[in-house]
Amino acid sequence: TTAFAGTYVLMISVFNMIGRFFWASTSDYIGRKATYYCFFILGTMLYLSVPYFAAMGGTTALIGFYIATMIIFTMYGGGFATIPAYLADIFGTMHVGGIHGRLLTAWSTAGVLGPFAVTYLRDLSRNNAIQDLAAVVDRDAFAAKFGAPIEQLQNLVETKTVTISKLMEIVPSGTVDPTPSLYNTTMFAMAALLVIALVANFLVRPVNPRHYVEKTHPNLAPAE
Repeated sequence: TTAFAGTYVLMISVFNMIGRFFWASTSDYIGRKATYYCFFILGTMLYLSVPYFAAMGGTTALIGFYIATMIIFTMYGGGFATIPAYLADIFGTMHVGGIHGRLLTAWSTAGVLGPFAVTYLRDLSRNNAIQDLAAVVDRDAFAAKFGAPIEQLQNLVETKTVTISKLMEIVPSGTVDPTPSLYNTTMFAMAALLVIALVANFLVRPVNPRHYVEKTHPNLAPAE
């Protein structure tokens, strides 16, 4: 419903904020690297759970989806809150400002490219689902429904004349509606990226300790 969707968007911000406090505080006890292990391992499992809940259907699946995605949003906020301290652990404080700026630039780039990737994968899944449904629909029923032969399917899809919901009205009885699985490819891609990040987190090592301490400016007297 519209009310559920509005509340869901609101809770994204709430859990993002909660994650900034929770994960940042947790990292003080278990370490930054271990915290990011939690992000990548737990995040991978949560992203893989979303297709499972989508296939299940029903109220229980909706609750599972809600819980899984909200935990993911805490880790998004937690990543922002924890990364400056992690950078200081790895690179020291001497150049952490410049390094953090470069990291945020990469993060912003991902924020721009990410939605394009999600949209592309979703459209790819939608087009594949339409092709699969059109392959089992009766040709005469298709022509009667859309006023054009099935050979013009691609043009009809581009003009949004043919949609999954409209095809579901004329497919044979028992055909499974592919709508809940349209984001499965996206979820699998996100899980794969987190696995790559997990390996990268394992491989990262601190720089030479001589870079750890901020150099004192020669014109500044040492503190008493």
